[in-house]
Amino acid sequence: MNSKTAAALDDVYDRLQWAGEEYILEELNDEVGGLKKAGEVYSTEIMYWIGYTYRYWHYYTGEYSREIFKIADAGTMNDCWLGFHTLDVAMAIEDLK
Repeated sequence: MNSKTAAALDDVYDRLQWAGEEYILEELNDEVGGLKKAGEVYSTEIMYWIGYTYRYWHYYTGEYSREIFKIADAGTMNDCWLGFHTLDVAMAIEDLK
């Protein structure tokens, strides 16, 4: 969420917004000089919800990814998933804030 790649996704228009996840991950991998596996591994379902919520949050509030991640990092999102994933996404964001 602190990368140039993430910042580009926050732009009004950026070519990455239309790219598939594999291409975006390649861009990120190139930017950081190789992605490292570390920390907790989250399920695909949780990762989908987290990613969807982060993008919706940006478009809903206009906040940038860097600021959103300061409020709700991956651990927080993982902890909240069980109770929040069935909520309307705007309601989940308001509760996270």
